[in-house]
Amino acid sequence: MNRPHRRTAVPGVSAWMLAAALLTGCASAPDPQEPEDGEATPHGYVEGAEEAAEPQSRLVVADAEGAVQVLDLITGETTLLDPVGPVDGITGDGRFAYLFSSDERMTTVIDSGTWTVDHGDHMHYYRADIRPAGTAEGIAAANAATDTALTALTDGGGGVSLLDRPSLEDGAVEPVGIATTGDAPAVVAPHGGAVVTAGADGVHVDDRSGEPVLTLDEECTDPRGQATTRRGLVIGCEEGALLVTEDDGEFAGETLPYPDGLPDDARAEEFHHRPGAGALAAVPAPDTVLALDLAEQRWDHWELPGVVSVAAVGEGASVLALTEDGVLRSFDPGTGEERARTELLDEVDTEHPPSIRVDTSRAYVNDVRGGLVHEIDYNDDLRVARTFETGVAPQYMVETGR
Repeated sequence: MNRPHRRTAVPGVSAWMLAAALLTGCASAPDPQEPEDGEATPHGYVEGAEEAAEPQSRLVVADAEGAVQVLDLITGETTLLDPVGPVDGITGDGRFAYLFSSDERMTTVIDSGTWTVDHGDHMHYYRADIRPAGTAEGIAAANAATDTALTALTDGGGGVSLLDRPSLEDGAVEPVGIATTGDAPAVVAPHGGAVVTAGADGVHVDDRSGEPVLTLDEECTDPRGQATTRRGLVIGCEEGALLVTEDDGEFAGETLPYPDGLPDDARAEEFHHRPGAGALAAVPAPDTVLALDLAEQRWDHWELPGVVSVAAVGEGASVLALTEDGVLRSFDPGTGEERARTELLDEVDTEHPPSIRVDTSRAYVNDVRGGLVHEIDYNDDLRVARTFETGVAPQYMVETGR
């Protein structure tokens, strides 16, 4: 049973900062504007954006020196942006790319200009201009979670930055709360119209006014890693995965313990999946692949010597894995049986392994040594559908528009 819990603040983030962030969201979804001629604004209209009939996917790639390029997967065109300075990581939220520097403790935000709006029974797809949005100071954002009101950036080391989402969409980074102390929660994620935080004092839910709603009874020791799916928010814990769900304003948590047979001290610290999908993959220990199917609430795992990167395609579908010999493989998640393989990369930097970014029909793998990005049809025996030359060494990569 979950219990109401009266806290005065989110650990490390003052109550007024969080409340300001949440209250911003109360007015974040403006009513459709009436054009001057009096006609109603078309459903889904977004000022300054073009609506499309299908996802408008783009890749944001960067090198360690901060050269940034955006590759349009629809047109094949590339856009080279101004350098952003040293970069040692990247994350994304479907529209924005967050390029961070751990040494400088700063995150540069790039608006890729493509995104999808999920209305439940239908989708809207948009494309707009590519542009820099600004810089978030004091945070090296390894994780980003967002809704229409708030974007929460966390760095896993006690850093949290809360950004006003409408301002981001207008092209400006506007912090509405920041904490850089070790007491800050490791996970901060907008979810179900509220904000979920996980830290040393437990897992909490706060409402849109910044008031505590409840504390989950489920333990989550040393939270690391998070994933937002249509089945709920997943948080990586020592005990397993904590699934936080919301139904008509009611929040609940359920611990999905790790399966027997994992190596000692193995745990998921990062989840890799198709955006929104309820199947996740992780590398919890060397030479090990871990897969979680939220529909079945079941973990599977198997040995794979030399595995460096993984990604889950979707519930009941394959898990993709890249090994240090440059071979990309596809596995049945339930049995660990190999379904297909392709020799993809000539060389793999195991210290900074390639990413596998997955959407509804394709996967993308960055080839740093070759200066390439490979597009993989994972439903056709891992066929290489296209290969893109990049103007920068694609050490860091995220897909947007999905």
